[in-house]
Amino acid sequence: MEAAKKNAYFNNTIFVFVGDHGVEGNASAIYPNAWTEQRLTDEHVPLLFYAPGLLTPQQRAETVSQIDILPTIAGMVQQPYLNTTLGRNLLDSNKKENVAFIIYHAPGWIGVVTDDYFYRKNIRIQKEELVTSTSKPLSLTKPQEDSVKQHLSTLTTALYETARWMLVHNK
Repeated sequence: MEAAKKNAYFNNTIFVFVGDHGVEGNASAIYPNAWTEQRLTDEHVPLLFYAPGLLTPQQRAETVSQIDILPTIAGMVQQPYLNTTLGRNLLDSNKKENVAFIIYHAPGWIGVVTDDYFYRKNIRIQKEELVTSTSKPLSLTKPQEDSVKQHLSTLTTALYETARWMLVHNK
């Protein structure tokens, strides 16, 4: 960054720093159990946007996905665009829900992680799981848990089928 600061492009550049994948392993010392037991550490990567002339420094901790990067950059530069991806502009105050889709191909798991929950279901066998993605225990009544599962199951299926359609139809 020190070298970049010495160049004319620096004040007109958005720098994006992101990891391509997390690291599998025991993260129980610093993250909730689901991060180790459901392998969420595999998906946990840093994301940093750096544009001193454009962004006010802040630290945020909501659930996002790598597919959100391009729509966010387009929003930062206030350039009109047609978003044909599943990503969203992270700086848009109208965004509805913080969610990231996760797929583990070999065992057949698809799911979503939100700021509060990790839900997954197996597309090969009738099995689903709902766990907390925070340090707080899952404390839902049975009707509440059923409602959350139904919502996240529908969302998971919608994201999975939309992504499949986009892949098959080259979109």
